[in-house]
Amino acid sequence: MRAYFLLPALSVAFISLIASGCVGHRLYNAEREQYLREISVDGPEEASFDLAIIEFDDQGVFWKIDQLEDTLELIRDRNASSERGIMVLLYVHGWRNNADPDQQDGDLARFESTLTRIAGNFAQAEAPTPDRVIGVYLGWRGNKSNIPVHDKLTFWGRRATAERVASLNMRETMFSVMREAKSRDLSKCIVVGHSMGGLIVGKTLAPSMTTLLLANGDEGARIPADLVLLQNPALDGLTSWQFVDFLKRNKARAELRSSDGTHFDAPGPVVVSITSEADRATSLAYPMGRWIDTVGLAFRGKIVEGGPSQRYLATHSEGHIEFLHSHRAWVEDGELKLERVADAYNDTPFWIIQVTKDVMKDHGDTSNPVVDELVDRLLQLNRLYETDLDTWIVSDE
Repeated sequence: MRAYFLLPALSVAFISLIASGCVGHRLYNAEREQYLREISVDGPEEASFDLAIIEFDDQGVFWKIDQLEDTLELIRDRNASSERGIMVLLYVHGWRNNADPDQQDGDLARFESTLTRIAGNFAQAEAPTPDRVIGVYLGWRGNKSNIPVHDKLTFWGRRATAERVASLNMRETMFSVMREAKSRDLSKCIVVGHSMGGLIVGKTLAPSMTTLLLANGDEGARIPADLVLLQNPALDGLTSWQFVDFLKRNKARAELRSSDGTHFDAPGPVVVSITSEADRATSLAYPMGRWIDTVGLAFRGKIVEGGPSQRYLATHSEGHIEFLHSHRAWVEDGELKLERVADAYNDTPFWIIQVTKDVMKDHGDTSNPVVDELVDRLLQLNRLYETDLDTWIVSDE
């Protein structure tokens, strides 16, 4: 009899524990002084940067439209008052994170540290870099539980939420910020998405970039962001393959153009995805969840010669599908190496790089000195610190 009553009691206790550890569905930064902050940087040179926060609910709807409108006004004002233009870094966080300013070990705190480092470097740079840094943090409820073990089980549910967050409001936000940033020729804009934030960025921007290329053809189109960077993205290989296939069939290439009319092929990418071979979230948890998601769906076999099956592409993340890799990066004798995969199927301006654990040790290890060196190398390839150059995409079809 005691065992009969014990099971319901344990069930109630377990449910209560989960409920108490549930991260609420709420707006974190309601006041202007919370979602727009100017932050000073300590160092030999005086420097500061702006941090803006825009938040979305579980359905991808703005929590507060003022956050977007005030952010655009800030970018507009900084652009107008700058001498060498501005650098806007637009960041979408991933799983187990949100826009809580009290989460000291979260992505918001790490993003602020990244902006501090960039602003300090710009202040001391000898080359003509943009003279103002603005970070725009796009927040959503990627973190739903603070209960150990249970928080790991939220991966699949939060991925479905990320799909919804890649919404019309998200697209409006990204393109409005990019347009305002690039309204001045000197200014730069970089878009970064980590984990499920990479999924959100990919699902939001790829369709629009294909439209740009189709609409402008051989005349080319200026990319709304100077670089799109995905870090350990929870993005399926089928979506990425379709983008790669589109770029290949349209013979797309990246081009750098200056204000004096000169132009030349860009040695770097337009979009780059970096995934660690040691990332278990996207190598193990991701295909498990996608296998469950795709039960009952119809798939074809191989859709491209030499490639994996359509089901495999749909159920594995892009960074763990060797067929899609364009480059590899590793550390050898203390030196970072970056090389193109020989005879790679993916020879497009969408680079998919798999890196060793010496570069990125796990899913969240996206801002260590080696990763920073790799990202900086990618920025230098397309000379993104030079204010007189813009990145274009051109079709030779």
